Amino acid sequence: MSGAEERGPVLRLTDGILFEAGPYSWRVEPLRIRLGEWVAFVPRGPDPVVDPAGPLARILASLMRPSRGTVEIDEKDVYRLAYRDVQRLRADLGFVQGYGGLLSNRTIRDIVALPLSVHGKLSMAEETRRVVDFLEVFALDQVGDLKPHDVDGATRWRACLARSLILSPRWVVMEGIGDWEMDRGRGVAWGRFREYRARKSSSGAICLSRKNPEFEAWFQSEGGIVVEYLTRARAPEPGSEKA
Repeated sequence: MSGAEERGPVLRLTDGILFEAGPYSWRVEPLRIRLGEWVAFVPRGPDPVVDPAGPLARILASLMRPSRGTVEIDEKDVYRLAYRDVQRLRADLGFVQGYGGLLSNRTIRDIVALPLSVHGKLSMAEETRRVVDFLEVFALDQVGDLKPHDVDGATRWRACLARSLILSPRWVVMEGIGDWEMDRGRGVAWGRFREYRARKSSSGAICLSRKNPEFEAWFQSEGGIVVEYLTRARAPEPGSEKA
């Protein structure tokens, strides 16, 4: 058994998590995600006006503390870590933000390269080679000098995915399913996603806004795991209702 296989779970929700937004709360039960496992988190219960995918993705990516519960990544309680330790952890974490999260004043090339410059893991020559390679395999080489507002949503999402994977992170969190519904997983971005998963050197979470039976069936056929979590309407605060 390799050292990577001997390590504990990549993600552990020891006592589950609770998070809240607007008049709703969501409860994810305790679970472990081990190396090589990818999980799609799907809300069940009433269809809320508030989209739970963004808050849950940020919680799992060490960016937003849950209302209750413990989030461990590589056996570290991420919301108890010092700032410097969190930054080290994020060097091995990829986060795909829907269609957004791209700096409007930077080119697609600069955006894809950003994690390399922030975390400084490679030499300048190695950085250049990797960026060129990623732009090509994600079909971004023809738009590298353009800015996010110059390209369509599917291209922006490919740039988000390329940026999140360029450091070969061990833990990847995706907010939504990007352009999956355009080609049912047969496009460039999802092809690269399958190749990355096939290495078995990473784990990840895909946070859905609502149930999507077609995507869930496809994801399970690709070896993914679907985990449902509960949506509840919160009781109004005392005194908040009109007499």
